[in-house]
Amino acid sequence: MQIEPLLALGEQVTSTTLPANPTSFQNALGSAAEALNGALSHADTLAAGVASGTVSVADASIARAKADVMLEIAAVAASRVSTSIGTLLQTQV
Repeated sequence: MQIEPLLALGEQVTSTTLPANPTSFQNALGSAAEALNGALSHADTLAAGVASGTVSVADASIARAKADVMLEIAAVAASRVSTSIGTLLQTQV
């Protein structure tokens, strides 16, 4: 086994370097909520299509599973944000 040497690091990002188009936390959460809403709506539409016989059960099941995963991720993120805020509020200065 041969270990390759590490290459020199390029320019480092400092705290004063900002991205060209910064995304606010509010915008990021809003985009995630819109994507979640779209996934749930799509899954509901496909479920209605299964009931009417125009959509396969497999397609509806996949859409529902994707929406469920997105919902679970959102719930975990909300829980972590809530815990972090609680910790910050309990911090004594």
